[in-house]
Amino acid sequence: MHHPITNLARAVGAGLALAGLTSPVMANNAGEQFGERELALALDDRCHLFSPAQRAALDAARLQARGILLRGGVTHTALDDYSRELEAQADATQCSRPEVDDLRLRVVEAFIAWQRVRDMEFPGGAFGWTATRSFIAGTPGWAVLQDTGELRVGITRDGDNHRFTVAMPRVENAVSAVLVMRDPGRAPELYDPTMGGHFPAPAGAGWADFTPPNFARSMIWASGQGDRADTAALSDGGDGLVFHFSGRAADALAVLDPRETARVELLGRNGEPLAVHYFEIGDFAAARAFLRAGNLAETRS
Repeated sequence: MHHPITNLARAVGAGLALAGLTSPVMANNAGEQFGERELALALDDRCHLFSPAQRAALDAARLQARGILLRGGVTHTALDDYSRELEAQADATQCSRPEVDDLRLRVVEAFIAWQRVRDMEFPGGAFGWTATRSFIAGTPGWAVLQDTGELRVGITRDGDNHRFTVAMPRVENAVSAVLVMRDPGRAPELYDPTMGGHFPAPAGAGWADFTPPNFARSMIWASGQGDRADTAALSDGGDGLVFHFSGRAADALAVLDPRETARVELLGRNGEPLAVHYFEIGDFAAARAFLRAGNLAETRS
């Protein structure tokens, strides 16, 4: 009879090479994918099995599976309870077991191939994310992107510099932008602005189920406006407005629920809102983990 970790070693090693490449595979096995990676990461916490990049690869697959489960109706409580069960299983497993070393070797082998994957899609509800590890040297580009048709949002790369960035149509007298999201500390539960369909959705967010509540919102101001090269490369048509944010913005978005939205407010000289654009949180955290786990030195041919 095989030890449970033996089956885990086989599953994680095979799944890592496939995770995210074909969304139906991930969607049909999200519960398995989540559990396998959660247990592998729990074992790593105890046994120090993987490098930071290998751990990021496992975490990317775990986060993507978690997003699929949440959008499918699984509750946070159920996932948290399952995670605690897996942590207890990891705590009861000796690091010296041969099955644990087999798990480590299979993940390392799968990671070598997975690291060479350049592009990956992270589907969401209304909008998804695309992530790419390749780039054109000397030209700003999107490393992680969601395009709603009115707003481009994500992580941009310019050389070794990665920034959270938004790009939108140009509006006269606009001087800055602010990122608005739910503050989980003050509003632990998702906020339905329609109160179950009794009130209209915010303008521009008719597709969204959950939006940032005004009574418990977190705001991060843009750290600066993009230059001409940014505008040409990052905005739709090359003539829009581009704003960059500090790394705190990406960190804050990565801990939010994949079912909710955040918004970008374009501001005038006196702080008045000139335009508001919503985007879906989705699997942003998984897309960012995929980016971090790759070989970022590879240029696009």
